[in-house]
Amino acid sequence: MVELSWRGKKLEALGEVNGAELRTRKVYPGTQTSEAGDPADWQNRLIQGERLAVLAALLPEFAGQVNLIYIDPPFMTGQDFKSGSQLAYSDKWHGDLDAYLQWLARTLHLLYRLLAEDGSLYVHLDWRVAHYARVILDEIFAAALRGGGFQNEIIWHYQSGGRATRRYARKHDTILFYTKSARYCFHGERIGERRGPHKRNHMRKHTDEQGRVSWSITSSGRTYTYSEESRMTPADVWSDISHLHQRDPERNGYATQKPAALLERILLASSEPGHLVHDCFCGSGVTPVVAEQLGRRWIASDQGDLAIASTRARLLALPRRSPFVEQESFYLREMP
Repeated sequence: MVELSWRGKKLEALGEVNGAELRTRKVYPGTQTSEAGDPADWQNRLIQGERLAVLAALLPEFAGQVNLIYIDPPFMTGQDFKSGSQLAYSDKWHGDLDAYLQWLARTLHLLYRLLAEDGSLYVHLDWRVAHYARVILDEIFAAALRGGGFQNEIIWHYQSGGRATRRYARKHDTILFYTKSARYCFHGERIGERRGPHKRNHMRKHTDEQGRVSWSITSSGRTYTYSEESRMTPADVWSDISHLHQRDPERNGYATQKPAALLERILLASSEPGHLVHDCFCGSGVTPVVAEQLGRRWIASDQGDLAIASTRARLLALPRRSPFVEQESFYLREMP
């Protein structure tokens, strides 16, 4: 197996973090009864804390229990992201790629430990570090059961931003999709477009007496038939979801906010109602809000004051909401 090396790499210690716990700040009652299949005493969690402290605090209870993880971590852009004059988060690494890779690898390793055997992980990055992340993930998921590991490199293509003059315009993010085993949840039919009546390459069109259209294709001596109402799983290039523009009504003012449609696609495809979804860089709050709307349980965390405030406000604005608790993480002893 190919491995990625960097200064200070310590794979043998990646999963070892000092103990941490969660302290409850406030409980927010729900405005609806729990979804079917939810534990009777379940409360969703919004946690403020540094990601290692949060993950260490969650591991004793949730190791191997999280069905779907989506993260949109810092991209190593070298920038500070602000909302007005308030700092959302700093993505400055002073050109130290080694430090960033160690930071990312520790995060991914702990997330792997939280992931259920049938769980899926989506890691959202861009051209700066996505290629490094894929090699790190291949190494971490090497122990995945046969058929697990890498599934897709999804290209999210968008039109916003300027045009380059010295290179091709960089107009996409990369979302890496990994699973812990071959037994993972995936429903392409939930997110695909209707096959429809228009011509399909290499497929034969049929129309029955009622005017209903179907399509068939023969492969290896076997004929496959699909109705025009059937759904086609999207390809791995997503150009139908727009980046949020400055005046988009969905925007809540948080820098690097992602559209709800992006998370809706991921959650619908890779989770069931009642499944547990986790995001440890929740930022604008899109993951827990979409999870709430789709009837998934969720744990969302971030270390930034603005992220927690933005997420809390979005959750409280929902007309229908399950109960959630706001917590903070802290180490039981000082981190080295």
